[in-house]
Amino acid sequence: MLPDDVFRARLQSTITALRYWAPSVADAARLDETECSDYWRLNVEPNVDSACPFEIILHADQRYDVSIADETYESRPIEAFEWIVPFANGIANGEVVQRRWISRLTGLERSVETLVLLGGGGVWSDGRGEIPQKRPTLDDDGTELREKRFLPYRR
Repeated sequence: MLPDDVFRARLQSTITALRYWAPSVADAARLDETECSDYWRLNVEPNVDSACPFEIILHADQRYDVSIADETYESRPIEAFEWIVPFANGIANGEVVQRRWISRLTGLERSVETLVLLGGGGVWSDGRGEIPQKRPTLDDDGTELREKRFLPYRR
């Protein structure tokens, strides 16, 4: 964790950068920003149906929450700030993949992984369930991989 004064300065700088980024997609998405002493929140709802909506909440306790498409990842530690604006930009550019591992026998979802390409070779990823380290094959345990990709905010 960062010292509190360093964290707050970097947090404020990141919020300012996101505020400068937001007008770049304002014609292609509905934006809603909320700020209070405990957190700052940005909700982005694209106008294109198959584009990826997201919400990011930056908490004063050095944690963040993110909702991306229909997945939510809460109370993640903020270890660095450099990924946040490229994360928003990657989503707006359609650089999002959601991988779901489904049981072929029962149809139940075993795990989900969400990836956002950050540019420059970087990738933000998070998930729930046990993410397989390799792609399933026909002789595996009956798991099927399904990927969903999203459109950019502007076509």
